[in-house]
Amino acid sequence: MQFIDKLKSVYLFDQAMPANTRKLLKEEEMHGALMANRFRYIAGIAFLMSAIANLSNTFSIFGFLTNFGALFAYFTNTLIHGRILKSDHAKWKLKYEYISIFIDNTLIAITILNWYLIVGKGNPNFLIKNTLIFYFLIPLAFTLIQFRISLVLNTLIYFLFYYFLFFFYAQFKGGTTGLDWYEYVLGEEVIFADALVTKPVLFSFVSLSVAYGIYRSYVMLIRIGKAEAQKTSLARYFSPDLVEEITSKPDSIQTGRRQKVTVLFSDIRDFTHFSEEMDTSALSEFLTDYRRRMTKAVFDQSGTLDKFVGDAVMATFGTPTPSEEAGHDSKNAVASAKQMFVELGKFNEERRLRGETEIRIGIGIHSGDVFAGNIGTEDRMEYTVIGDTVNTASRIESACKTLNAILLISSDVWKEIGEPHDFTKTNEVRLAGKEKSVELYSWTPS
Repeated sequence: MQFIDKLKSVYLFDQAMPANTRKLLKEEEMHGALMANRFRYIAGIAFLMSAIANLSNTFSIFGFLTNFGALFAYFTNTLIHGRILKSDHAKWKLKYEYISIFIDNTLIAITILNWYLIVGKGNPNFLIKNTLIFYFLIPLAFTLIQFRISLVLNTLIYFLFYYFLFFFYAQFKGGTTGLDWYEYVLGEEVIFADALVTKPVLFSFVSLSVAYGIYRSYVMLIRIGKAEAQKTSLARYFSPDLVEEITSKPDSIQTGRRQKVTVLFSDIRDFTHFSEEMDTSALSEFLTDYRRRMTKAVFDQSGTLDKFVGDAVMATFGTPTPSEEAGHDSKNAVASAKQMFVELGKFNEERRLRGETEIRIGIGIHSGDVFAGNIGTEDRMEYTVIGDTVNTASRIESACKTLNAILLISSDVWKEIGEPHDFTKTNEVRLAGKEKSVELYSWTPS
């Protein structure tokens, strides 16, 4: 049962693919079917030239009619298949591929039977010793172009059916068997064991190798698709360098963990009043430009963009992997905050030139332990951090309004960045939801 289940999983592998990947694959299969149809004409011309070249070896009108009748059927099948592929009949496009494979293999079997009747001299061994047996590889080649495992397996089944039909017919009709390889290769005998095993095994090996090659291509396609989708998703949160690092070590974000992180919150002052004066299009354009500049400031300092909430920005430093150097993540967070003000200055300069109102922002930074990892449902997962450190950073940012500050950091952050002189200690502040007052430091631009 395990073998059957595995076989079914390979045979129906495309059904397990994501819908968009399956759609792209179907489009490529259809393109492959059209290309295979064109190759069929090339192969048909080669068959026709071979038939003409061997006219002198066609010893009866029956043989002549059979050969050229098979060619006519081949070209007719090719023409019908091509018309169906270019039509809007989706169901028939799929069905006729299997019909076409059956017709191709049957025509090859008829041709082999025809040559046996013409030149076989009554020796049924001719059916399995005929080199036309290798023509069964041609439909297999077409299935490779079409890139569908089920067509490959169908071709293998048809070959095995016709080959063993010929083999057992030869045995039933008294075909001569022996152990002489000379007679087997150049004479009228067959070595029973070799005829029974070698060609079927070789053809099966080639067919299954082709099928497995297609399967491996499917797997590679899905892995590449998932990797690119993951990179696209991660690029929303992480800088390009971090995206490359994370995709090479996916476990760094797959499993949640407690770790030390520096959290930055930024907010536009009086945004509600400011936004009420703008129409929807102008507001969307404003937020897009503003967020782009803030994102650059975060990514330039190796930060992670956790989320945007309206005009608010939440960024983390030390995710997904904290820096090995003590205080480095807090230094990056403060550097990012200062760069935000540089970007804001450029933004306001452009707004002044357009006669628009300047905007002001407040930033709060705190460092501490958080839970970091993927959070959400199977349908919607996002990488984020949660914990008291996040809440504290948000409330420090809110304190900018009451303290009339543009950048506030906690005492923990101030110590981690080396107690710089451009930060001044404020009066102790009691943050919302906190029982004790906290020490904050305000940045004064030089």
